[in-house]
Amino acid sequence: MSYRMLAALLMLAGMCTVPVAATPVVLVTVTPAALAQGGAVVVTLRGPAPDGTLRVRFASRSWPVYQISDRWQTYLGTDPNTFAGLRPLVVELVQPEETLVLAHRSVTVRPVTFPRRHITFTPGTAALLDAKLAGEEQAKLAAALQVLEAAPLWTGSFLVPVIGPITSGYGVFSFYQGIAQGWHHGVDIAAPEGQVVSAANAGIVRLAEMLPLSGITVVVDHGMGILTYYMHMSAVDVVPGQRVSKGDLVGRVGSTGLATGPHLHWGVRVNGIYVDPLRWPPDVEVNRGKIPGPGS
Repeated sequence: MSYRMLAALLMLAGMCTVPVAATPVVLVTVTPAALAQGGAVVVTLRGPAPDGTLRVRFASRSWPVYQISDRWQTYLGTDPNTFAGLRPLVVELVQPEETLVLAHRSVTVRPVTFPRRHITFTPGTAALLDAKLAGEEQAKLAAALQVLEAAPLWTGSFLVPVIGPITSGYGVFSFYQGIAQGWHHGVDIAAPEGQVVSAANAGIVRLAEMLPLSGITVVVDHGMGILTYYMHMSAVDVVPGQRVSKGDLVGRVGSTGLATGPHLHWGVRVNGIYVDPLRWPPDVEVNRGKIPGPGS
């Protein structure tokens, strides 16, 4: 190729070059990289302060990202409805004019075969299986959870709130009176009526009242979209807005609402997704079966 031809090609290349805005460089850590349905992952971002709003796209939805000191972090939950396989994870920076893709990662979600259970209630309890009552309960929960804490309030691992055998595990598909209802959003722990129920970790009480189906219920906000649920209790010992520490008394075991006997329904919700409480946080897995309670 002659010098004249090379010069012409270089000039043409220069004329066709389109300036590209610099994309912020972030270090992205996803832990764990593989999990079973019902588990959660933590995504950590490090880098210069972004000019815009960070978010993560995973499992067909967007997830908020929270700033913690010199980093940004979020927890992503999975449940029985999360499609199994290699799922893409995208980190984005949302700006007024455009949305920039900062990083691509992937998470392997392993399928779980969840069991089924058939429950027959007494006629009086079965009367609670009413769409209007369910709607009232959801409205109360939504109103109580409109404002949540962005900063993390918890420390370390989460305590199991009560001692006892698990009578129904997470993800179990339920049939009430022979009719399919859906999957179990937490674990049921059998315990004597009146046994102490403790806060799984530090947080702010967002709801403490009687609900039509869930009975006497407490919801604790632990920050960063992490909530714990304590249901079917016989008594409540906290009020909305109250701060609790790990192990504090929140209520007592009962059988209120849609229940067949004394037990605690314990649930963990991660940014809108109910995960397996026995596998939360992502780096902790409680021994299944008879589970230890606070302080044990």
